[in-house]
Amino acid sequence: MKFTLVEAPTFWWPVTVRVPDPETPGKTISQTLQVQFSPKTRDAELALNEAFARLKTDRERAEAEIENWLDIIKGWDGVVDGNGNPVAFSQEALRAALQWQWFRSGLAKAFSDSAFGLEAERGN
Repeated sequence: MKFTLVEAPTFWWPVTVRVPDPETPGKTISQTLQVQFSPKTRDAELALNEAFARLKTDRERAEAEIENWLDIIKGWDGVVDGNGNPVAFSQEALRAALQWQWFRSGLAKAFSDSAFGLEAERGN
């Protein structure tokens, strides 16, 4: 297959989120979803890193991280609420999910794996 150069690539990637198991202390359970990513160009990443370096507080850096995810993530599939009802993708719903470290960790691993050409984990 030939390399396809596109202006704004987007792709779906499986994300595994390991959350604390509410039934078993000290254990986690894996939850999966599909996320549509739209990565930034290298120039945009450098500008983002420069802006991040100028931030003064942890709160400013945390908000910048969330804003970056809000810009990169374009959709999701396979997300449900506590009653098992589908949760439609929205910036508001994504912002709520980004409040949880385990969600951000799952995103970071999946996005990194996709960027480095690593295959998605089996079972996702």
